[in-house]
Amino acid sequence: MQVTQAHTIRMPSSRTLRQLPRILVIDDDAISREVVAMMLEIHSFAVETAESGEAALALLDSQDLDRTEVVLMDLQMPGLSGTDLIDALRARSAARIYAISASEPTEAMRGIADGFLLKPVEMDGLVALLQPDADELDGAELVPTPLAGAGSGADVTNPAIDAAVLGKLLAMMPATAVREIYTAVASDLKTRLIKLQSAMTSSDVPEVKRLAHSIKGGCSMVGLTGATEAAARLETSNMAVTYPEELSQLHAALAALDGILEGKFPA
Repeated sequence: MQVTQAHTIRMPSSRTLRQLPRILVIDDDAISREVVAMMLEIHSFAVETAESGEAALALLDSQDLDRTEVVLMDLQMPGLSGTDLIDALRARSAARIYAISASEPTEAMRGIADGFLLKPVEMDGLVALLQPDADELDGAELVPTPLAGAGSGADVTNPAIDAAVLGKLLAMMPATAVREIYTAVASDLKTRLIKLQSAMTSSDVPEVKRLAHSIKGGCSMVGLTGATEAAARLETSNMAVTYPEELSQLHAALAALDGILEGKFPA
């Protein structure tokens, strides 16, 4: 899977195009954006994507106002985001707006968006939410599914890939496509870890938290549990003394993923 920074357009069959709403996915994290778009495509939705709030507004300004019917937007992005982005979207479109985040939304956000989805997004619930007759679900909050084996005595201390998430991806698409997703995740994580190390070295706490939030969101979408948990701790911690340990955990998660991709996949 080639993860690009430009917006893309996916077109389903004419039959589903008439039945299902058009979706605009806005997320600065390429992995999260492409995984959500791919899963929606598989369910026959017409999907457009944008890497920023500014790119989304430019896209809306270039098309008919009624073309986009639902917006799925990440809450925390560089530039225009949050309530300001929602206000700008409302001025251009009557689309339903659902905010996506790996963290709990603020009260201000709860009062302005039509609903919330916590990463990792539960696809079955999302598809149900996006059906044409789902207006009564406005204000809904979709929560992530539990880790594979949670509460069953299974060892889920630090699996490279959560079996439940991997199983759902394999049920929706060929193994080759799933491999492409995880290969893209590994490449993206390598790049982010270099930037994270630099931010830690320069004691740039806001940048550490921003990068940790992005890593948490992207990794949670594909079930990289160890990386997700380490990034979550980094995002909320104000203690630089914890940086080396969490960075080590992220590198260990990346090494485990690389090992899986170098061997037989899916493992």
